[in-house]
Amino acid sequence: MSRTAARTLSTLAFATVLAAALAGCGGGGGTPTASPTTKPTPTQTATPTPTPTPTPTETVAPANLPTDCNTLATPAVREEAIGDLTLQSDGVGFVRPAPENATLVLGCDWIVGDSTGMLLLISTATPDAAAAAVATLPAMGYACGVSDDFGANFCQLAGDGPDTEEIIITRDGVWIYLSTSNRNGRAFLSDIATGIWG
Repeated sequence: MSRTAARTLSTLAFATVLAAALAGCGGGGGTPTASPTTKPTPTQTATPTPTPTPTPTETVAPANLPTDCNTLATPAVREEAIGDLTLQSDGVGFVRPAPENATLVLGCDWIVGDSTGMLLLISTATPDAAAAAVATLPAMGYACGVSDDFGANFCQLAGDGPDTEEIIITRDGVWIYLSTSNRNGRAFLSDIATGIWG
């Protein structure tokens, strides 16, 4: 056999082996095997948890509360009411009708001589506590009603002498207590309430 014929036979044999190998890989000859198909796993969508709506809380309405005994009311009314009185204390320690857990915002105790003076205490509390405190006042002798001027609860207790009385005005969680001895303080108190509630 010549060298050329041997090369040709060798090349043909290699081509046959290569074709057989490719046929096995290509799937043209044999029974095709079905490959298992993987179905996608359905994903679960999280259901949103409803956020609870917060319960509205009762709040104290804004009020223009005074902070200085010397600037209460209008100058003319203040002069008429307490112009000749001396400021003695800040009202701390006086035990007077007030709502539970009330906070004293301003206390003013004015005196002249032995028996003339005014005590003013302005406090804040929750509206519920203020309403509960007002309900206890008639048992202490106070006469109560609703003020036409401010839409506030107005309670008064007459004293033994002229212009001697205790007055309480409350609205929107603000509690004003005024006691007078031998001095009419109603115009003064009305001016203070007007400054707070308009």
